[in-house]
Amino acid sequence: MAGRYKPKVNHNSEFELDLAPLLAVMVKLVPVLLVSSAFVQMMIIETELPQVVQQAIEKQDTNPKAAQVAVEINKKDGVRIIVTENGQQKIELVALNSNQQIDMPTLHAKFQEVKKSHPEVFKIEMNPDADVPYKEIVRVMDEARKSRSNDIRFPVKNEKTGQDTTTEYMFPEIVFANMMDG
Repeated sequence: MAGRYKPKVNHNSEFELDLAPLLAVMVKLVPVLLVSSAFVQMMIIETELPQVVQQAIEKQDTNPKAAQVAVEINKKDGVRIIVTENGQQKIELVALNSNQQIDMPTLHAKFQEVKKSHPEVFKIEMNPDADVPYKEIVRVMDEARKSRSNDIRFPVKNEKTGQDTTTEYMFPEIVFANMMDG
């Protein structure tokens, strides 16, 4: 064991870095990101709301004690409207009709009842199941957005002037709560 062999290592040696695989990934990833960003823009529904309604939505966002309205949609039960106020939950169920479709006139009437009992609420939280078709979700959103009849209007207070006014909008702001679910 007198003299062990110690390999001589040259720390000043150079090596080539192959960037071709990284560039190949980037060339494939950039078009995918560009295409997916176009789909994200299509999913936003831009609506022009009256300024009074916009102010009421902002007021609801800042008030932690405001009532919360959630809508759950599934193909087995239909639509459940859950109103949470002061820790209490009230559930309204709109069952499926004989054709296994959501009864839209009944759903619209239930939304009107909820709006009349909670005129300060303009935002709902939507929780559709994965098996509910997109077309059905849009139809439910349309029923919730505003009143079909021009005769039915809902009170809203103008924060700038302090005057009471009316609007045909029920729940124009819809937030999807389960977007990150499988």
